[in-house]
Amino acid sequence: MGLRVEKKHAKALLEALELAEHYKPFQEVKRRVFHKYGLLGTRYDRVFTALMYRLYRLQGILDRIAAQRVGINPERLPAAIRQSLRLAVVLGQFDEAGDEEFNNTLLRFASLFVSKRFGTEYADKVMQLYRSLRRSPWQPSSHREKLELEYSMPWILIDALRKLLPWDEVRAFAESINTRSPILGFRVNTLKASTEEVLEELHGLGVDAWPSERVPNHVRYRGGIDYQRFRALEEGKVVPQDEASAAAGLILGARPGEIIYDLCAAPGGKTTHLAELAMSQALVVGMDLRPDRLARLRELAMRTGTFLSIVSVAGDARRASTILTRSAHRVLLDPPCTSTGSLAKYPEARWRLTRKTVREHVEKQRAMLLEAVKLLRPGGRLLYTVCSILPEEGEYNISWLLDNAKGIEVVPLEEPYEPSQLLKGTMRSWPHRHQTSGFFYALLEKQS
Repeated sequence: MGLRVEKKHAKALLEALELAEHYKPFQEVKRRVFHKYGLLGTRYDRVFTALMYRLYRLQGILDRIAAQRVGINPERLPAAIRQSLRLAVVLGQFDEAGDEEFNNTLLRFASLFVSKRFGTEYADKVMQLYRSLRRSPWQPSSHREKLELEYSMPWILIDALRKLLPWDEVRAFAESINTRSPILGFRVNTLKASTEEVLEELHGLGVDAWPSERVPNHVRYRGGIDYQRFRALEEGKVVPQDEASAAAGLILGARPGEIIYDLCAAPGGKTTHLAELAMSQALVVGMDLRPDRLARLRELAMRTGTFLSIVSVAGDARRASTILTRSAHRVLLDPPCTSTGSLAKYPEARWRLTRKTVREHVEKQRAMLLEAVKLLRPGGRLLYTVCSILPEEGEYNISWLLDNAKGIEVVPLEEPYEPSQLLKGTMRSWPHRHQTSGFFYALLEKQS
């Protein structure tokens, strides 16, 4: 590798890892921290970013190895210690460069930072863990552990996928979410720019970018972008949005004069899209539970020029009908979920997946669905979309709703992705088939 690690380099990496435990996505945290330390865009940025991706993709396996080798479960420790232990396992067990000097220096600084804040006990464990793995690498002890290591996924997710897909597609799914260079995207704000204009600027910056074949006014790209030079982003001409996410607004639609509710709106990508589609002549209400996230929505509305038609409301979507008093022409519900459809962007989310977390998400999603139906006027439409590959959060929720809410019918969807094989009329995007996030879509209409 030939990369010399100094104190500020190690401090930047560890600070980014610690803050990323509290703020998502980690890519945004990393960008801010690396900019502060002057690492953004440098070789250190590339090497440390690859390290972070590897750490998050293997997070559950790293914790298991640490527990077996030094008797500590990182999940129960403060973030700084937890991430230092995971880093020790990554460098000790899964180091691709094999640069002992780089590894030892980086971990010595990590131990020093841990020692200053938490004492020598945990600092010693960091180096002990690394040296143990260099002497005797960890080996999977079961068939399940071998598959988890091969696919960089917990068994609960592998088991769920194999019930939905043949094994060759499970492998393809794993490859798609573990790629180092996923396809990303921008939604073009047609109030301010054209797709051609945005592509011209991206190409001028040397970015590999092209128009989406499935979603109008969406630009896809691969690789990094110097955001400080990308004027279209600062000027609100584009909104960072995955292709499958940008499809949601088009599926639901929006017209001037309508009342439209986005019940889980922040950070506002879909909210501002709906306002844009209605040419800023609809009333678009964006609701979210957290005021800090609503502040991001308002900031985006200002930047995109859609602020005149957007109203932000702080509230719980599970009680939306007690807060929003007017019936809506359209309602968008994109609730919190397991994020199993966006594991390329949120690689650590795979290790938070448990049967308990799935049940908790489903319970909240169903409560929100009932509220969304209450808010619809006769003839009104509801789009339920969720960034999850689990049928519990998709098809099963809609089947449940059809059994428990009167006067609701599915409006069949066939494009831009594939019809669901589990529930007629609904649709799914898949990371390995469409090179975008995995989303479920159900468009529903309230009968007169």
